[in-house]
Amino acid sequence: MKINKLTYYLLLLLLIPAFKLDAQQFPLTSEYVFNPYALNPAAAGILSKGEVFLNYRKDWTGIDNSPKTFRANGNGCIFEDKMWLGGELMLDKADVFQRFKGSLSYTYRLQMASNQFLNFGLWGNLYQNSLDVGGVNGDLDDPLLKDKSRVNKTNFNAGFALIYQWNRFNIGFGVPTLFRTKDAYLAEASGNFAFEQEYLFHTSTIFTLSDMVQLQPFFVWRRTTNHPSSIDLSATLIFQNRFWLTSLYRNSGTLALGAGLELTGNFVINYLYEIGLSGINSKSGGAHEISVGYRVLGNRDFSFEKHAKKKKSAKKGAYYNRNSYPTHPDNYKPRK
Repeated sequence: MKINKLTYYLLLLLLIPAFKLDAQQFPLTSEYVFNPYALNPAAAGILSKGEVFLNYRKDWTGIDNSPKTFRANGNGCIFEDKMWLGGELMLDKADVFQRFKGSLSYTYRLQMASNQFLNFGLWGNLYQNSLDVGGVNGDLDDPLLKDKSRVNKTNFNAGFALIYQWNRFNIGFGVPTLFRTKDAYLAEASGNFAFEQEYLFHTSTIFTLSDMVQLQPFFVWRRTTNHPSSIDLSATLIFQNRFWLTSLYRNSGTLALGAGLELTGNFVINYLYEIGLSGINSKSGGAHEISVGYRVLGNRDFSFEKHAKKKKSAKKGAYYNRNSYPTHPDNYKPRK
């Protein structure tokens, strides 16, 4: 049976996004280095009363019509620093292919001891894959695509995660894609929407190098069923909690270098450039990723803060305390 060009594109509707994303089902991002919610929705409440971030990523800049991804995510407290709602919108485009995700999350933050917390996160996702038929040169009489300008496939999934926080140390585990499509490979081959289960593990902390400088190491492990693992190792130097430099290595053969700073008030901006070291990444022209965000720090009201001894800085009344991410006053240690 002859398969024309349009049918070929349709069959690749789900396969192409998976191929381009380092053996992952969905686009990867390095935004989590300073916005942990982008990695794990259970992180809601770790840094602030609420936050909103916008992110843009352009992959393979040396190739025409290469993938580009737009994200908007945020979260906020809904009850006594214990319950949080969050969400994310993502649009990923690569030539005639497009993938949309809408996500809604709920996080419960349990205080276990004076400086220990356990976050439980649960979320649901809506996905839609699209093929722009008008952008394809082929047989317009194909019965699968005749009289159509766009072909869409829609599906739902869910995920959950836990994060344990002790002072400035965090460790998390989750299943971002909980439900696997039965006979996922056969579903992809027939053009249907398919999922594989995904697993996530991450840990980070902060070390104080001097009164002005801190170091945040970060480890992330991702695994999609029937695909190789993806591992990120990164280190971020934080200067007075207002400026930071990041280096990141991904085992797919990618090195990322980035910088970020706090602008005015609670606005932050971060930029990363990824360099391919091997394979197709080394020939593709690298990737650019930029994020801007706003955090509502508010007056935190955790019980241990009412009784614990605080070290107040001369600037903004910041507290040097527990969090293992930049751009939060708890990471600032005043000069003696």
